[in-house]
Amino acid sequence: MLERAQHLVKIEVSGLIFQGSFMKPMLTSFSGVGSYVRRGSAITTDTVNIGPLKLTFDDAVATITLDRQGDGNSIDGEMSHALSTACELIAENHGLRLLVLTANGEVFSIDKANKPSGNPAKELSSLSVPVLVALNGDAAGAGLELALAGDLRVCVPSAKFGFPGLAQGVLPRNGGTQRLPRLIGPAWARDMLLTGRLVDANEALSIGLVNRVSKDITETVAAISAQITSGSPIGARYAKEAVSKGMDLTLEQGLRLEADLNVILQSTSDRAEGLKSFLEKRGPEFIGS
Repeated sequence: MLERAQHLVKIEVSGLIFQGSFMKPMLTSFSGVGSYVRRGSAITTDTVNIGPLKLTFDDAVATITLDRQGDGNSIDGEMSHALSTACELIAENHGLRLLVLTANGEVFSIDKANKPSGNPAKELSSLSVPVLVALNGDAAGAGLELALAGDLRVCVPSAKFGFPGLAQGVLPRNGGTQRLPRLIGPAWARDMLLTGRLVDANEALSIGLVNRVSKDITETVAAISAQITSGSPIGARYAKEAVSKGMDLTLEQGLRLEADLNVILQSTSDRAEGLKSFLEKRGPEFIGS
């Protein structure tokens, strides 16, 4: 059920209501499969379909799966709006500790038309939870820009990456010219952008474009997810904030930001639980506050 009152959008699926101010009109369909179960502040559910993608909440982990294989999961207007909606739902669920972004099919996302609509990469990068991108295949153009907006990237050995748009006189416009050099350095970024060549998985790993190359990407994602979600949720969010914001600061300013976040973290329940569990020689049970 979808209700609108000016800019307020309310979505109800199986009795659970998500409500917020959605700035863009939602052009996609929204349907739920299965039922929601609350576990503390986290939510467990089967898949929710939002137009060309699927959104799943599984305890403290949310997964967005691009699922329009017929056109290479391209980032057009419909996909962009669906991603925006999914990001807003994720942002409203404060029990989450991780978002996994992946796709169905043989490619992650390739921009066939070189005409991306909207800027879902910006909304993805603004999420406070860590974002792990599982690249099941090629990512090019706006699809690669979306992947760059994540915090970690793992890929299959057959995956290739690039920005072929200059051949058609098109520049990346969802952050590709800015996030790419910040990730792999300006020299490699110029190489990829100016030549438009595709980088294979091994080269992507060597230049820092991806963090892991795995033949069993499902197992690798599960292992990384377990490592991230076993730690302090607040600590993970602050670490992400320190790195993200620190990139635009001087070293002195970045160190001050790090110190300030540490002061805030010391006053949280998670910090107290971490110390208590250490003294009691047991695993911590973080609640994210």
